[in-house]
Amino acid sequence: MFFGVNDKFHFSTEGKDFNYVTSDNARYELGEVETVSVFSKEDRVLILTRDSRDTDYLYGFNLEGNLLFKVAPPEHYSFWYLSGKQIACNEADSLAIKSPLSGWWYSIDLDTGSLTMGSPAY
Repeated sequence: MFFGVNDKFHFSTEGKDFNYVTSDNARYELGEVETVSVFSKEDRVLILTRDSRDTDYLYGFNLEGNLLFKVAPPEHYSFWYLSGKQIACNEADSLAIKSPLSGWWYSIDLDTGSLTMGSPAY
């Protein structure tokens, strides 16, 4: 299945051939897209990507396709799933703060991509 947010965003749920974002002056190849969240009022699109050979990333774009941020998981954590303006993270190693549940919620600053640890996630 192929879908897009608008003519700037192009995604396929069957692989990574069509996963890209274009702006007036750039094209961003995203690889395997797991989750896309659109916030029309805030003029933002959050995209969580997966890469089995590299780091997963959280991308932030405006609706015109301009890249605002590209964020790796917090140190000692891995991205688990994106839900609204938060992302759940799992402990990636023994140096991570142990969650009483399965991981931690991090709130996402929609302008900078800064992640702030919040409550336990499950």
